[in-house]
Amino acid sequence: MKTLLLLLSSLASLFCLNLRAQVQPLVGTYLGDNQRNYYGNLAPTKLRIKWRTPLGSGKTTFGTNDTRTWKGAGWTGQPLVIQENGELYLIQGTLSHHLKKIRARDGHLIWSTSVGDVIKGTPSFVDVGGSGPSRYTLIVGSRSGYGQHWRSGTAHSLHGISYLTGQKLWRHNSRATASNSRDCDASALVIGRKAAIPLENGYFTIFSPDARKAKLRDGFPAPKIHKQLRLFEDRDLALYKSELCCESSPTLIGKRAYIAAGVGRVYSCGLGFFGSTATPMLEIGGDLNGSMPLTNDQHLLLGIEKQFIPGQGGVIKFSPRGKVKWFHPLPNRKWYTWNGGLVGSPSVNHRYRSDISKDLACFVGIDGELTLINHKKTQPGVTNWGPRRKKKYPAPLILDQDRIRCRADGSISCPRST
Repeated sequence: MKTLLLLLSSLASLFCLNLRAQVQPLVGTYLGDNQRNYYGNLAPTKLRIKWRTPLGSGKTTFGTNDTRTWKGAGWTGQPLVIQENGELYLIQGTLSHHLKKIRARDGHLIWSTSVGDVIKGTPSFVDVGGSGPSRYTLIVGSRSGYGQHWRSGTAHSLHGISYLTGQKLWRHNSRATASNSRDCDASALVIGRKAAIPLENGYFTIFSPDARKAKLRDGFPAPKIHKQLRLFEDRDLALYKSELCCESSPTLIGKRAYIAAGVGRVYSCGLGFFGSTATPMLEIGGDLNGSMPLTNDQHLLLGIEKQFIPGQGGVIKFSPRGKVKWFHPLPNRKWYTWNGGLVGSPSVNHRYRSDISKDLACFVGIDGELTLINHKKTQPGVTNWGPRRKKKYPAPLILDQDRIRCRADGSISCPRST
């Protein structure tokens, strides 16, 4: 009998391993994984159109009476790449309110699920264990809900969707705060079967994406929330007013999450989940919109937009303890609602097979200029004023610069290294 039980246990373990191998995320969240520095494998030598799949359009509301129609995919709307039974699938958020599962080889639409407002960002994939449609869950952020008043209505801007079926599993109502937004542009950090994400109401939300732990709220399941940590302080209101939202995706180093908050501050958060605190560890100023890639020497690269600071926006490299290594300023340039500096995220190249240096980084300023640097080297004797013009920092070694030729004559994009 004991031998039979051991045999059954071994067979069950093999079955679970086989089931897990059937669905594997190759690109499972924004900028690859929790380090925000992986962009896929080798790029093709030439770009050719193999198929087209329409993403559609959707209406979204600004303020009370301003309704706009957006088309395609949003800023930071990177597709996920999931391997399922040897077949590749894309998970693409769209401005048509729908999350779509698309077969990669021919563009065939598997399912399309509306979340109620435009999806600007990138989902995150998580395996919560167990069986059934909810095992593989997609954590999806969106705008706060078309037709809802941004302040007094509900704001179901965080959703759980079944990867296998497209079924809606749960939704979270982002509460109103002093922030002027209740959207969710960020992508979740996934640690085991738990997740953490900054919401634009200014709270870093640590939760369980497991639908089995969700409870009914307003007639629909809501995820179990472990803790919510505020990413702004009362003193920020004087300068930032209601622009307190956090749009960046957190980066994991060891057991700590690092979050670039919109109020010009980087927070460090231990991920014990229960008893966690958000600790300010770098106050640099400006509006911080982009996510921070982890470099091969365990530092972070942070993009800074010009707004709210007397100096220039740009890119800064710093250690997890908050020591700044260098700062590269970018020109002041009015473009749409931005004033200069960097809105997108820098990229690094050390996770690729290449004969060239593994110490490269690049970024595109709002002015549309692409800059390539060696992030480990500085220019001897050259310093730059910091964003708040209170201190000078070393200047990184610039290898090349080139203006991107585009009709828009500006950029908030994130380059991809290969």
